[in-house]
Amino acid sequence: MLTRSLPSNARSWSTYEQSQRKVQHDLEHKLIFSSRRDGASWQIFVNRIVNQGATLLVIKAKDGSVFGGYTDDEWKPVTDWYGNSSNFLFRIRYPSDTNIDIAQEDQLVMDAWSGDLGSNSNYQYLCWGKQSLPNALAMGGQFDYAGLWLDSDFLHGHSKAGPVCTTYQSPQLSLEEDFTVDQIEVFLVRPMIRDDDDMMENKGGVLSRTEDMEFMEMAGKKLYSRDLQEPDLHDQEEENDEQDNNTK
Repeated sequence: MLTRSLPSNARSWSTYEQSQRKVQHDLEHKLIFSSRRDGASWQIFVNRIVNQGATLLVIKAKDGSVFGGYTDDEWKPVTDWYGNSSNFLFRIRYPSDTNIDIAQEDQLVMDAWSGDLGSNSNYQYLCWGKQSLPNALAMGGQFDYAGLWLDSDFLHGHSKAGPVCTTYQSPQLSLEEDFTVDQIEVFLVRPMIRDDDDMMENKGGVLSRTEDMEFMEMAGKKLYSRDLQEPDLHDQEEENDEQDNNTK
């Protein structure tokens, strides 16, 4: 059901992409994060989804609602809204006249709202380790009033619409405006093309840059290596000479 709503380039490789990526098999969707499998950790979540490619985020809230979003651009910490209109928000539900007690899975329907319908370009946002900016994952709307918002505590979020999200023209996705997370899954639906330089740059991991050190320190983990200075080679040579004279 979700796959049918994806853009065509997220369902199958084009001939050009097959030649560029040197792949023989068709595009496969891969589960890159599961809160059940990987734990309810914001740090692990961010490390698994950043700089991967186009992804599908699925959230199940404690109120029973299931919803999420497709992002055509990769997730990256740019501290501002970005993305493109191929993104969409969705929710999965039973028809309003369905008796939930006896409902079957094949009765589920999915509603989706694409990014080409809105009045702004606030398609996606991801930030952490910044004291002056909201630390969260978001799609649509604005800070603290988003179509889909997931707090960095990885437990709370919201879906606000008054009456619709300004970016996706979507209504409230969750049953309750402020929701508590039950489960989260992220599927990689179209990997990025990586060159050798990208691979070398990413070896350090997502939480290896300065802003990520700040994130770790905000979490109470002091990184003492930041305060260590490079040794002065001249001073070291003088110290070695002094030691040699003392031994003569």
